[in-house]
Amino acid sequence: MKINKVGILGSGTMGAQIAAVFANANIPTLLFGHASHVKDDLNNIKNLKPEAFTHPSQQSWIYPASFENDLAKLKECDLVIEAIVENLSAKQDLFIKVIPYLSDSVVLSTNTSSLSIEQIGENLGKFKNQFCGIHFFNPPRYMSLVELTPTKQTDTKILDQLEGFFTSELGKNILHTKDESGFVANRIGVFSMATCIYHANRLNLNFDTVDALTGTQLKRLKSATFRTADLVGLDILSHILNQFYHVLEEDPWRAYFKNPQWLKQLLKQHALGEKTKTGIYKKENGEIKVYQIDDKNYIKANYEIDSSVKSILKTDSSLWIAKLRANQHPQSQFLYSVIKDTCLYSAYHLQTIAISARDIDWALRWGFGWEVGIFELWQANGIQSSLNLFLEDDPAMSLPPWINNLSSFYTDDGAYSPSEKKFIPYSNHPVYDRQLYRPSLMGERQNRREQIIFENDSVKFFHENDGITVFSLKTKLHTLNLEMIESLQQAIKISEQEFKAMILWQDSAPFCAGANLYEIVAGAKLGMIDHQNLYTKFKKKAWQLFKPNLPNIDDLRPINEVIELLQKTLMSLKYSKIPTIAAVEGLALGGGCELLMHCNRRVAHTESYIGLVEMGVGLIPAGGGCKEMARRAATRKDSSTALSQYFEQIGLAKVSKSARLAVDMGYLDQQDVIVAQRLELLYVAKMQAQIMIDGQYRPEDLYQTFKVGGVTAKASILAQLTNMKVGGFISEHDELIAQKIADALCGGELDANTVVDSQYLLDLEKAHFIELLKLQKTQDRIEHMLIKHKLLRN
Repeated sequence: MKINKVGILGSGTMGAQIAAVFANANIPTLLFGHASHVKDDLNNIKNLKPEAFTHPSQQSWIYPASFENDLAKLKECDLVIEAIVENLSAKQDLFIKVIPYLSDSVVLSTNTSSLSIEQIGENLGKFKNQFCGIHFFNPPRYMSLVELTPTKQTDTKILDQLEGFFTSELGKNILHTKDESGFVANRIGVFSMATCIYHANRLNLNFDTVDALTGTQLKRLKSATFRTADLVGLDILSHILNQFYHVLEEDPWRAYFKNPQWLKQLLKQHALGEKTKTGIYKKENGEIKVYQIDDKNYIKANYEIDSSVKSILKTDSSLWIAKLRANQHPQSQFLYSVIKDTCLYSAYHLQTIAISARDIDWALRWGFGWEVGIFELWQANGIQSSLNLFLEDDPAMSLPPWINNLSSFYTDDGAYSPSEKKFIPYSNHPVYDRQLYRPSLMGERQNRREQIIFENDSVKFFHENDGITVFSLKTKLHTLNLEMIESLQQAIKISEQEFKAMILWQDSAPFCAGANLYEIVAGAKLGMIDHQNLYTKFKKKAWQLFKPNLPNIDDLRPINEVIELLQKTLMSLKYSKIPTIAAVEGLALGGGCELLMHCNRRVAHTESYIGLVEMGVGLIPAGGGCKEMARRAATRKDSSTALSQYFEQIGLAKVSKSARLAVDMGYLDQQDVIVAQRLELLYVAKMQAQIMIDGQYRPEDLYQTFKVGGVTAKASILAQLTNMKVGGFISEHDELIAQKIADALCGGELDANTVVDSQYLLDLEKAHFIELLKLQKTQDRIEHMLIKHKLLRN
């Protein structure tokens, strides 16, 4: 399906954000609203947080249109999406109003989270077979899930076409759902919140305690339950709970959806959550406070978890259900009850609301940020053994017969479907041919085609019999360590000798969160910055002996040697005999940014957040980051302006908020490719590699030179620091680091326009990095980041 123009009916917050999704894909979009405020609604999009646009210029792809005067423009639209208030009559009336203006071939849809698609479209006449539900999740730019829901008359070819379009061009993950209340994601996801509310009340647990239990500890979203409710809006939560309570009259768990008294009280006070700055939580004098049901006031939030419960959650999740049930602590009983109810609820309704178990688990992962789906967790804990425990608690529980004797929800044959009474594979839609490593759920077959060249604790290096190697990191957050650097050097040599191209790619985000700070600070503390002798070797052994719970540092080498090795390896990457391509997704910080900048080309997911952030831990880039920015500035006509911009970016540790913005910042080039679908990164990177191979790629001259800004540019840059220092915006240590950055960017004490080679600036980077690392304030910053995961401004 080729979508050349889109019409969005409704310029409210959700409609405007959906319009931005299409605008971000360079698709002309008409945003319809009332004449009196549609232009204001459009202008307000750029102020939304988080940002709806991947670049401010993307707003130009949206054109304001009014319901009163511009409906004739709908004839130009290939896809029209209604996104007004969640009211059945209002939606029906709007469709009746716009029908006369639609193209005969238009695809018509409604964005609703819970209303019946069949009922919304009952008056569409000849357009009934071209109508379906398209449910975006909020915020639409960042949430990958889109639910497609047909009516009985919807042409299935349209659904296939929409799936291909949304998947590849908009980067979304598609679920085909049945026309049931809440569809799949909200039906199960909202129930998982409702069961938390129910059992928190039953066991008298505070909101902050519940959030401590149901966040990352439970492999779910960091915002957990009640913080998520604040972000969504307590008025919206109340509306959804109330709607389910009234519609699901036969649901055995119906009572869970009843609005609690405390929620009604907060709504009375207009405490709606994040949008009113007060809800279940509020921030007061820099302190997070949480609402207390009994005395109706706020106290400091306390996210403490009982030690016995914490120890269970640290064990393998395949042991959770039995262990949580056996522990009588209220927090443990809460978690067991929440997991039990969500398992049983999902099984009870599976055949009604979804096609297979896979739909529910992906809905929870994509729509609610769960790391492990509910059926995955149940299977890991043993379906029948867990079911026996559940039924011991409630022998009268009514469950569907298909669950009896089922040993797996997922097998090599696919996911279990009660309606099909068999395991069904993934969709064979051709769009998924572009997803070379399509994700699978726990227990499903993984169709891996790689041929391992070598693998260790830090990296995996492989190929797929196409002449192109793939280098992938295995470290936590894909950080750079010594083993990784040595492995990359080895991989480049092998690739040059036996293959045609090399790609740096991770099978999950982030691309690379930077250098391993633990190795850096350990080397500094042990006096292994410039050298290693018998005394430092003894200190290293003692460090390892007295800190056995920390990572092993037996192979630690002096920092200056590691920097030289990193610089040499990245230069080998840049000037390799074969093309090197970085496939980037998510964070690419510090050394990760340097890694991608030294590749010959980059393919970046739209949501790539790139920056040289070493300033935050008291250092400067030392892997060629300053050198690369100086070289790039030298190619621009306004080189002095570029240098000033790059200095500010590095000095303030700025990170791009999208791949498009990374182009403006100089971290990506204009010819680099930006893709919407993260799962297509490797496919597109291989296409780019083949283009370069077919074009008889040759590396640039290793000894190429360029002009530096010199002392003139440095003086101009440093003048910016004076006011910042006087105004108290930066500390003395900040100023010192900034001076080192300026020196490395501009070429030290050389005259303006002096010609240098890369090695000159690499040596400057290394010298300044080591000078700063020897300082206690820098070491304090690194340790603070490792322990607190926050910047220290000392």
